[in-house]
Amino acid sequence: MRQILVFSALAIAAMFILTSNANAETEYENPDLQLKFNWKEEGDMLSPQTKLPEEAEAQKTVMAQYSNNFGLVRSDRQPVNVGTWTSEAVEFDVSLSINSFDIWWQDQENGDDSCVWTISIEVNGAEVSNDESDCQDDGTELIKRTHNLATSVELVAGDTIGINLVYEGWNDIKIHYDNSTYDTGLNIVGKHNFFFAPTWVGSTVTIEFAEAWPINWDTNLDAGYIMLMGDEMYMADNSKASVSDGNEYTISMANGSADVTSIIITWTEVTGNGIRLMMDYNTFDHTMGGNNTNGTVGTPPLLTLNLQKASGLLGDDGGLLGLPGFEIMIAIPAIAFVARKYRTN
Repeated sequence: MRQILVFSALAIAAMFILTSNANAETEYENPDLQLKFNWKEEGDMLSPQTKLPEEAEAQKTVMAQYSNNFGLVRSDRQPVNVGTWTSEAVEFDVSLSINSFDIWWQDQENGDDSCVWTISIEVNGAEVSNDESDCQDDGTELIKRTHNLATSVELVAGDTIGINLVYEGWNDIKIHYDNSTYDTGLNIVGKHNFFFAPTWVGSTVTIEFAEAWPINWDTNLDAGYIMLMGDEMYMADNSKASVSDGNEYTISMANGSADVTSIIITWTEVTGNGIRLMMDYNTFDHTMGGNNTNGTVGTPPLLTLNLQKASGLLGDDGGLLGLPGFEIMIAIPAIAFVARKYRTN
C-alpha cells in the first residue's frame, strides 16, 4: 500500500510539473552591464572578447606628422589617422551608453603633453559623435589613460558600432592593445545580455544566457573569466565545464520583439556548497581581498549569481518538484544595480 501511495504521489507531481512547464513563462534578467569593447588586432575588430592572460598584446606605432625646418625646429604638426575598429553585427536591438575610451600608450621620444586625440564613434560606418581630448600627461610612462565620453546610440539587429581615432602630436608614440592587461577600448553600458534561470541539480550546474555580441566562452573558461565558487573557497573545475548551443527565445521589447539564441555552460562534478557564479570578460578577484590566484585584487566580477540547489520529493539530488532559482548581483564601477526581472509574453 505504501508503494502504491508513493507512486501515486509521484505521478500526480509529474503531471503537475508538466502542466506547470506548459503554462510557464520564461523568466530572464536583462540588467545594464558595462562591457569593455576591446581593440582587436585581427581584422581591426571591436569586441568584448579578451585574449588569454598569457597571450601577448598587440602594438601599433603612430608616427607624428609635422614640418621639420632644417632638422632644428618642428612646426605645422598634422593629425594622423590611427585607425578604425568596428564590431560585428549586433544580434538584437539594444540601447548603448558609451561612457569612456581607455588607451594604453607611451611616447617614443622625450615626452609631449600637448598632443590631442580625436575620438569618433561610428554606427554602420557613419560618424555619430566626435570628441577631442588632450594627452593628460607627457606619455613617458606606459599607463592607461581614460577619456570620458557621453555618446548614446540605439542599435537594431544587424547594426555595427565602431571607433575611429586620430592623433596629433610632436612625437612618435606606441599604442598597446588586445590583451588582458592592455585593454585599450570603449567602455559601453547597455542591456547586452539576457540571463535565463540557471539550474543546480545534484552535482551539475547549468547556466544559460544570450549575448548581443556572442564571444568564445571556451576561451573564457580556460582563462578563468568565469567560474563557480562556493563556501570555504571551493572552486569548481572549469575543465569539467562544456559550452553548447542553447535555445531560441522571442523576447518582448519596447519596440517589438527580439529573437535570441542562448548559450549554455554546464559544469559537472560540482561538490561544493553555497555555489555562486562569478562571470566577467576579463580577470577579476574571485576572493575579494584574499590570496587570489586569478585577476586583480579588489576588482569584483562583472556579475555574480547566487544559485539555489534544487530539492524535491527525491532529495537534494534533484528529483521531482526541484525548483532552482537565482539572485543576481551586478558590479558596475561606482554604481550598485538591482537587476529587474522580466517575463516573456
